[in-house]
Amino acid sequence: GPKKRLLTGIVIEYFFAFGQMILLIFAYFIRSWRILTLSITLFTVPYIFFYFILPESPRWLISKGRFDEGEKILRHIAKINNRVFNNDAYKKLKDEQIKNMSEKNHQQGIRSLFQSKIMTFISINLFFQWLVQNLIFYGISQSTGSWQLNPYLSFGVSAFVELLSYIFVHLILDRIGRKIPYVCFLILFCIVSILILPIEYLMEKDGKGQLLLLNIINGTLKFLSSGSYAIIYIYANELFPTNVRNTGMGICSMIARIGAIIGTYSNDNLTRLWIHLPILFYGSVSIIAALLALIFPETLNQPLPQTVDDVEKMNLINIRIYRSKRLFNDNIQLNEQSVERFTNYINPQFDNNENQYNKEQVVRL
Repeated sequence: GPKKRLLTGIVIEYFFAFGQMILLIFAYFIRSWRILTLSITLFTVPYIFFYFILPESPRWLISKGRFDEGEKILRHIAKINNRVFNNDAYKKLKDEQIKNMSEKNHQQGIRSLFQSKIMTFISINLFFQWLVQNLIFYGISQSTGSWQLNPYLSFGVSAFVELLSYIFVHLILDRIGRKIPYVCFLILFCIVSILILPIEYLMEKDGKGQLLLLNIINGTLKFLSSGSYAIIYIYANELFPTNVRNTGMGICSMIARIGAIIGTYSNDNLTRLWIHLPILFYGSVSIIAALLALIFPETLNQPLPQTVDDVEKMNLINIRIYRSKRLFNDNIQLNEQSVERFTNYINPQFDNNENQYNKEQVVRL
C-alpha cells in the first residue's frame, strides 16, 4: 500500500551505502585488486539459492495466465496467515483475467510506454531523469580522490554522507511528497556546484580555507546527488503503470548506465581542461532535469496507476497535452484492484484498512 512504498524503496538504498562501507573494509586489508574482486564476488553466491526459496509474484503469474501456479502460492500465503482460501473469489478473478486475455487488442510491453502523448512525455522525461541522476551520482562519487584526504578516508566519508542522505530522504518524503524534495535537491545541487567559482578565484590558492570549503562542497554535492537518486528510484515506480512498470524501470536502468559512463569520462576528460569543469557540467544538467521534473504529478498517498489510462488522469503541471488516439483497447487490462483486494483478504498484513472488510464473510470483488 501507499504507506509501505517509501520503506520498501529506501531500504534498497540503505544497503547500497552499507555495501560501500563493507567494500571499504575489504579494500583496506586486501590491497591487490584481483584478490579484492574475487573476495567480493563470493557474496553473490548465496543469491543463486534464492531461486529455489523465493516464490514468484502471484499477481504476475495471474496476469500471465499461469493460474495453477498463482493459486498454489496464494493458498500457501493464506495458510501462513491463518486465513481460509476463498475459492469463489479466486474463480471470479480467474474468469475475469481469462476474458481480458481473450481480447484481440491485448498488448503490453514497450509500446505501451508510448501509447499516448502524455505517457510518451512521462516515459521520455523519466528516462532523462535517470540518465542525469546516474551521471551526477557516479561523477561525484568517482571524484572522491580529489578531496585532498587519504583515499580510504575519502571513500568512507563519501559512503557515510550517502547514508545520511538516505536517512534524510526517508524522514521527509512521506511528509512533503516526492516532487518538491526531488526538484529542491537538483536546484541546490546546481547552486552548490556554482559556488566552486568564487572559492576558486577569490580565495588563496591551495590555502587551508580553500581546501576546507572545497571538501565541504564535495560532501554536500554527494549528499544532494544521493538524495535525488533515491527519490527518482521511488518516484519512477509510482509513475509507471503496473502493466508496464517492469519494462519502464528496465529501460530507465539501461539508460542510467549510459549516464554513469558519461560521468566517468567527464571526470577524466573535462578535468584536463579545468579541474572544476566536471562539477559545473553536472550542475548544468541537474538544473535542466529540475525544470523538466516540475511537470511530473505528485504521487504521495496516491494509488499506484494500474494502466496507461490511470496515468493520464494524473495532473501534469504547466502543460496541456490532448489525448491521442488509443493504440490499444482500454478495457482489456487486468483488474489490479481486484487482485489487490483478494490478496489483502488472505494476507492481512498488507491490508491498509482491515476494517473495510468483514473477515468472517466472503470477500466481494
